[in-house]
Amino acid sequence: MTSSHYRRHNLEQLVRAALNHAKQLNKPFDHKIIAAVDQFHIGGLAATLKMIELAGFNPQDKVLDVGCGIGGAARTIACTSNCHVTGVDLSEDYCQAARLISKQLNMGNQTKFIRANALKMPFKKNSYSALWTQHITMNICDKKALMTEFYRVLKPAGQLLMYEVLCTTRANDSVNYPLPWAKESKDSFLDNIHNYGALIHNCGFELNHLQDVSSTAIVSIQRVIERIKQGGKKEPGLEIILGESFLTMMENLLEALQNDRLSVVEFVATKPSTPN
Repeated sequence: MTSSHYRRHNLEQLVRAALNHAKQLNKPFDHKIIAAVDQFHIGGLAATLKMIELAGFNPQDKVLDVGCGIGGAARTIACTSNCHVTGVDLSEDYCQAARLISKQLNMGNQTKFIRANALKMPFKKNSYSALWTQHITMNICDKKALMTEFYRVLKPAGQLLMYEVLCTTRANDSVNYPLPWAKESKDSFLDNIHNYGALIHNCGFELNHLQDVSSTAIVSIQRVIERIKQGGKKEPGLEIILGESFLTMMENLLEALQNDRLSVVEFVATKPSTPN
């Protein structure tokens, strides 16, 4: 698991600049205002909202967002579902930026951000009613350990919601790098949909929903590429986190999806009411 790929030494200043830009817009200053920056995954805010609809969260739910980045999904869940969300990320810089944005949006009481390793989280067994991930497993080699930890922290009958990039072949080198999650193949741990399904089952979960959403992802990526090529860099976007290579990363990602070497998949699974 690596955090160096995502590190930006001036992240806080960049986030403050994005917030200041947002304040000048004639729009409500809410969780959606810098979605182009803090929804750090394919499909942006729309993909997060679709997963929230699948989840059907209740106000009493305690949600854990693993690999929360700078907190975009956590704030969206908290605001739309009126529940509390804890985000964990390996990068303290990301957690600090997430806290800053939540404070600016008056969401400090609904969200909390903690630096932690997803393979060994500082929570007791059966702590959360839902666990959420968007694009983290590509950076984690030991997926069995990850799923085992997810199972541990989830309450009985808790939901596991995942939105992940998978490969359609066995070869991790079949795609061109850099990609948004890795500059080189040695830092990328892609796996295929069949292994994921088996892993979820073998770790004790019941798989309720599995959908390939690659076609929607392709349209979203095409829009991002078009925005950048048309001079959209003047508007804050994910370049804030991924830097000048962002366009190349997105073009490589688009090519791999269009040629069926990668896929984007939604999973919803449940921990049984009576754990095994």
